Amino acid sequence: MPRTYVYTLGVVAEQVEKIESAIKNMEQAMRHVSPATVDVIRRNKNQLEALLERIMHADVSSTSGLQDLMEGNKHCLQDCFSADYTNRLSTIRRTRR
Repeated sequence: MPRTYVYTLGVVAEQVEKIESAIKNMEQAMRHVSPATVDVIRRNKNQLEALLERIMHADVSSTSGLQDLMEGNKHCLQDCFSADYTNRLSTIRRTRR
């Protein structure tokens, strides 16, 4: 029987960002260290990439409350995702009326 862990989506997203940042830092560090150190960093980087892959392919389940929340805020979400960034100013325009 597989283990079940309960995390909020925010916690998962935060951890994914940390892992991606660590991978990026390792890639940069490998350019400036000795070959022996590169091997160690590469192994650690491979382990983090495998962990990230496992997280990204994990089954995500939610209660029906999440679906209701998304449906209840559908128009707001559509407006937010249709942001049009021009120059340095951002404007939000409606895509559906």
